[in-house]
Amino acid sequence: MKKELTKRRGFTLVELLVAMAVTLVLVSLTVVITRAALDTWRKARTEIRAAGQARIILNALGRDLESMVSRVGNNESQWLIVNSEQSKIGPSGGESPNAARITFFTGAPDRYNGNVGPKGQRGSQAEGNRDNGGDVCAVSYQLKYGDPVWGDGDEKFSTFVLYRKLLNPDETYNGVTGSDDLVKTFDAVSARADLADLICENVYELTVTFVVEYSKTENGDPVTRTVNLPVMSTRVGSDVVKSFALTGRGIVPNGDSKTDFLAGRIKAVEMAISVISDEGLRILKRRNFGNDEERARFLEENSFRYTKSVTVPQG
Repeated sequence: MKKELTKRRGFTLVELLVAMAVTLVLVSLTVVITRAALDTWRKARTEIRAAGQARIILNALGRDLESMVSRVGNNESQWLIVNSEQSKIGPSGGESPNAARITFFTGAPDRYNGNVGPKGQRGSQAEGNRDNGGDVCAVSYQLKYGDPVWGDGDEKFSTFVLYRKLLNPDETYNGVTGSDDLVKTFDAVSARADLADLICENVYELTVTFVVEYSKTENGDPVTRTVNLPVMSTRVGSDVVKSFALTGRGIVPNGDSKTDFLAGRIKAVEMAISVISDEGLRILKRRNFGNDEERARFLEENSFRYTKSVTVPQG
């Protein structure tokens, strides 16, 4: 008896080509969707980091200014000093006219890395805390232009970076208080101190303005006036006070000890900071903008701006 063989029909070339085409389309769609999801996640991550840095720095500076310590009287001591860079710094075509350093005294709550408390209490000096009971610290904020890792160098990797240095009360009392050159004595002490720098990268714009209240005589009558004195501004074209000092004798802007502000007081401080995201900075460094409006619109979309106003205590 003859046995019949069953015919098995395979895939035709056309069917294989169709299957491959469908698979290719599905893979392509998966790659596109995955890439879009990764780009969105990466952008969101850099935006969160930029926004977080802006808030942290503004809160830190505001907190220190709210606790500022000064003793105005018949003495030559400097209690606050703002010095500005005389030469322009920053990226080509966007140099900053002012990258100031602000140094002053404050009751910083993060002194001794936050390990504060009376001697002998749990978690304080009995367990290794160096808190000697004081609360007045010297602090300095410095805005520089350079690579936050390697320092000054290739402009391609440089940004405006804000540094914060804090001296603990014992270091402050032993070498900084009572000085008529606050920056010089601060640097002399901080050079031998173990300091932790708080860094904010990718600062695009930082403005600090002192609100000064003073009295003057007009038409024989005393009148109280208020003036805003910008002491730090990275904005091109801004007019800032090149130096500002609060001494034991009063306020001395630009070294002028005969100013109407001498007997005035710093009533408040207004601050504003813009931090650009990592992705925005990367695009900014390789993209040529057609005009200033296009550049400004791009920065508005890729940077995070925060403002803060604090009241300064009176000594």
